[in-house]
Amino acid sequence: MSDQRLIVDEGVLDINYIPSNLLHREAQLRSLRMIYDFMLSAPYEMSQRAIIVGGVGSGKTALARVFGRGLRDEAKRKRLRVEYVHVNCRELRGSLFMVLRRVVKTLRPEFPERGYAPNELMETLMQLLGEDNGQLLLCLDEVDALIDTEGSDALYQLTRVHESQPDAPRRLSLLLITKDRGVFEKLDRSTVSSLQRNLIEMPEYSAPQLGGIVAARAEAAFRKGAIPLEVVDFIAELASSENGDARCAIDLLWGAGKRAEMEGATQVKPEHVRQVSAGVLSPVKKEGLNHLSLHERLTLLAIARFFKTSTAPHATTGEVEQLYRVACEERGETPRAHTQFWKYLENLKATGIITSKVDSGSQGRTQLITLGKVTSEDLEREVLKGVEQK
Repeated sequence: MSDQRLIVDEGVLDINYIPSNLLHREAQLRSLRMIYDFMLSAPYEMSQRAIIVGGVGSGKTALARVFGRGLRDEAKRKRLRVEYVHVNCRELRGSLFMVLRRVVKTLRPEFPERGYAPNELMETLMQLLGEDNGQLLLCLDEVDALIDTEGSDALYQLTRVHESQPDAPRRLSLLLITKDRGVFEKLDRSTVSSLQRNLIEMPEYSAPQLGGIVAARAEAAFRKGAIPLEVVDFIAELASSENGDARCAIDLLWGAGKRAEMEGATQVKPEHVRQVSAGVLSPVKKEGLNHLSLHERLTLLAIARFFKTSTAPHATTGEVEQLYRVACEERGETPRAHTQFWKYLENLKATGIITSKVDSGSQGRTQLITLGKVTSEDLEREVLKGVEQK
């Protein structure tokens, strides 16, 4: 039996994997370098704060980690001691004590777990930085949890840590990550004013950008030829409909690859992607199908049958209409005219079961129809149940 493994480096698809080249975030990376350049060009002269804001899967954590890695490497080349420590505040229950303990343990792994209060840990942290003659960029990911738990106090302490010794070297800077800038409205005015000067926004990835990200991960993680270009584009389209979520795209790529391997396939197909994205069909059964007319169901049956027998990620209206007419003939129904069939497609789009786009390379009003979040087999089975009831 030949080895059918399609994924040759699964670590590239892991949620914690940080690529060497972060695609489509070059401008944000340049902004971070400008904000924190002083740590390399004028060390100890100042401290700084910045906020990264963006939705799920917009690359916030990856951006921060790529920047932190580069900052640390550049500092080594300049013979400077700069540490980058990344902590997830939600993972640490929004506790300042646990955050500070994690940071201190990162700098000194032998540091005892217990016996210190938060203010003592803060003093210890600054003392350790002094002993190392170092600077620290502390990244507080999901800072919302810290604010929800501690209010303004935690960030107030972190941003004002140098005030007690105004002439001492500045060693601690902050980088905050959040999905919602509105969380800072919970802070007192003085704390907010010291934070929001440097705001870096992460827009949603577009479908072409997601395609580039998926293609890069596929090239690094999969055997050559395992991911056809149309599958890359299909995954990008699905993730684009989920608010441009790159994490979703990479999860779909990984899941589809594992499905294809389990089947012993030599390539990942659109149906493998649909199997992963489908999850449970119940929302389609309960909400999407119940109110459909018989001919709308027959149109949907035609779509399911097309994708059941085709490896293409899209179907044209002509291909679906031909199968619709076959489905009508099987049940002794008179097929409706093209204009009415077009309306059926528009109604099905409104349910969210299918999506479509105009084929830019065609003449007239030909649409490319996509079945994204349900497998063709499951959809065919559920539609047939409804057709029999009708």
